[in-house]
Amino acid sequence: MTATLEHTALVELISWIDINTSNLTLPADERSLIAVGCFDTTLEHQAAIAILHASELPGSMLALLRVLSESLIRGLWLLHCATDNELQKFKKGKIGKSFNQLVLDFEEKIGTPGGVLSGFKESAWVAMNGFTHTGFIQVSRRHASGRVEANYPEHELAQALDAAGALGMVAAGQIIAMSNRKELLPLFSERMTLYGAQRT
Repeated sequence: MTATLEHTALVELISWIDINTSNLTLPADERSLIAVGCFDTTLEHQAAIAILHASELPGSMLALLRVLSESLIRGLWLLHCATDNELQKFKKGKIGKSFNQLVLDFEEKIGTPGGVLSGFKESAWVAMNGFTHTGFIQVSRRHASGRVEANYPEHELAQALDAAGALGMVAAGQIIAMSNRKELLPLFSERMTLYGAQRT
């Protein structure tokens, strides 16, 4: 898909997520509140990526993808893997584990070692770091025909929008699952399948 089509699909997905995750009753224990805070941050970053693309600010859009990924993975790890002691450390600003270790811990916990999130990390982490920390991959895309301006390949923009959609859907799915609104799970699964099918 082109970046324009990916953007349209992402905006539609954001609207669907907003409609289906609004006004849910969620658990109020400390672990759940912290995890939901992470997932809600993920969804805000997802919406920001769509806005930045529409505003023709691709450098900032791409820089935000790593931040979105981290908020999702932290939420998954804090909800499903962190010990009570690790939860308290997080509250003091310490997590003590790399992004990679958080992914490995989570996939091990749910029985999918080497799963989709590991694959995403392996394929995108170096590029995401480069965009977020103004590495060469970001700087090299600021030049076009002797001018300093945004010059990002179409496929990079499309991939970033696609990733933002998929990662946001994971966050939305976690929120829905935490709400115990079981009737929403088939709708979520159907929407996830539809989003993936648009790319095949």
